[in-house]
This record gives sequence, structure tokens and C-alpha cells, in this order.
Amino acid sequence: MEAAVEKIFSNKMIEIAGNFFGINSNRFKKLGEAENYVFEVYRDETPYILRMTHQSHRPKEQVLAELKWIEYLQNNGIKIPRVIASRENNLVEIVKGLDGTNFYCCLFEKAPGVQIKIKDEQVNEELFFAWGKTIGKLHQKTKSYKPNSEYKRLDWYEEELLHVKQYHIDAPEQVVRQQEFILKQVHALPVHQDNFGLIHSDIHHGNFHYYEGKIYVFDFDDCSYHWFASDLAIPLYYLIWGLEREGEKDLKEFAASFMRAFLKGYETENQLTLHDYETIPLFLKLRDLTLYSFFYKKFDLKSADKQLIETVQHIEQRIIENRAIIDLDLKILLKEI
Repeated sequence: MEAAVEKIFSNKMIEIAGNFFGINSNRFKKLGEAENYVFEVYRDETPYILRMTHQSHRPKEQVLAELKWIEYLQNNGIKIPRVIASRENNLVEIVKGLDGTNFYCCLFEKAPGVQIKIKDEQVNEELFFAWGKTIGKLHQKTKSYKPNSEYKRLDWYEEELLHVKQYHIDAPEQVVRQQEFILKQVHALPVHQDNFGLIHSDIHHGNFHYYEGKIYVFDFDDCSYHWFASDLAIPLYYLIWGLEREGEKDLKEFAASFMRAFLKGYETENQLTLHDYETIPLFLKLRDLTLYSFFYKKFDLKSADKQLIETVQHIEQRIIENRAIIDLDLKILLKEI
């Protein structure tokens, strides 16, 4: 969390939020604070997830737009933890920070099962297939989603992290040029109902629980109007990134194995054209851009630890070289599934 937001947050605010939703605010565990404060809380002995979003991250209308889409997907057969209304029957309640600014609070069911760790035995083709199938079903259902104009999420190009100089004023000129080149390529892609719509935008292995062979997706905070292929690139990106951080070297064989099972599962629910699948490397590069900016936004890299500095340097080098995190021939892979 940015230092400016940390300064205006206190545990007393969790108690206030708890009163809105009828939860025991004396019993909580922090689960995350990268972009929102996320806590495991309890009503009686049942766990729930409380999320508190500062107004600098999302306006209330965007939070509501996310929750309305979640409700739509739930009503159409997608395995997503339910949004819990407050005692006043509101999906979002407001708690004031120490400076008087707003934190938008919402409550979710806790997904059954557990998060997958990258080295777990469960990280296998069965999981990959279920992962792809889940995203395919989500894409198939989102094609019919027609929200009211007041509940429309942002388009992909409105993402502030796509503009590296916003948080890294001294970004190398080569990075800025590659940013412009990548964005020009993405803007040129065709857009139609079968390849573009409201997507999750962040279904990596940290954003779902796996339970009895099924995937329960959560954390829809980054959902936006985007190409479906971007939702296919993100899981691959973070798997490879995580394995690299674990010290793994040659990952092409693993990546190919993952994508074969993943896309096979995806195609049981939704199909894209070969051209759409072949844009996945472009969306891997786009994720490098956003992650690069994210690190400059969230951390003082002048005083960061060695591992984080090296991570950002590796991303920067890939951007400069116009190179995706992994090199795959999607045409060959698709013939193999």
C-alpha cells in the first residue's frame, strides 16, 4: 500500500466496517494490502472476506460496477464467492480515513478450498484444464452482460499503469518507446463480441481457491473491458514469473505443457480464432508494462531489497528488448490440443 494511504488507516476503521456488516471486528487477519486492505473476518464462526478500498484507488461507482458484474456471473453459473449486503442492504459502505477521505468497504463469502502454491503437487494438467475451463466459461457468460451505464467498468487503455512515466519520471527512453510501440499494436487489434468484453484481468494462481476439482475465482478488483486473450496470458505470465523467482531456468517445456492443458480446458467452454490466440505474447508484454509501473508506484526502489531491484531490472530489460517473458509458438501448441 502507498505510504500516504497507510498513514490514514487504523484498525478502528475495521471495527466501524464490521458494524455495517454484522461481523466480529475483534477477530481478523490481514490477507493483503497491495491495492486494497483485505481481511479475513468472522460472523459467528463463519469466515468472510472484508475488503476496504481507498478512494484514490477506485471511486465508489467502479467498486459497485465490479460487484454488479460478480452478481451477474454468480447468477449465471460461475463459481464466485457471493457478495454480502450490509445491514442496510448496501453492497458498499463508506468508512472515513483519519484524514476524512473515503474507504469503500464490501464483504464477500470466503471461497472454499485453498490457494495453490506454485510448487504444490496439485499444480498439474488436471488443475490447468480446470483453470482454462473456468476462464472459458466466464468469457462465454460475459458476452451477454449488458450493464447500466452507471455500472460500466473501465476500458483497458484507461489503466494508469500503462504509462510508465506517471510513476517513474526517469524511465529510460527505450522503455518509453517500447511502451508506445506495444500500445499501438494493441490498439490496432480487432474488437468484436467474440474476442472482447468485461474480463477479470488477473486470474493468476493467487486469485482462486481449488476445491474438489473446481476453481473458485475471487479478487475482481482489476476487471476491465479487454481482449479475452489477455485473460489467457495472465495465468501463464505469473506462473513463469513465479518459477523464475524460485530459481527455475529453462521453462519453455513447462509453459508448453501448461498451455496445452489450459487451452484444452478453455475450448470446452469458449473458442477464439487462431489470430486471437496468437496475440497472447503481446499481452504478456503488456503485463510487463503494468507490473513495471506497479513496482514504481508501490515501492521506493532506491531503498528496496536486492531481489525486488533485480526483478524490476529484468522486466525493464525485457521491455527494452521487446521480448515476452516466455517464447511460445501458439500455432503449434493449438495443433497439439
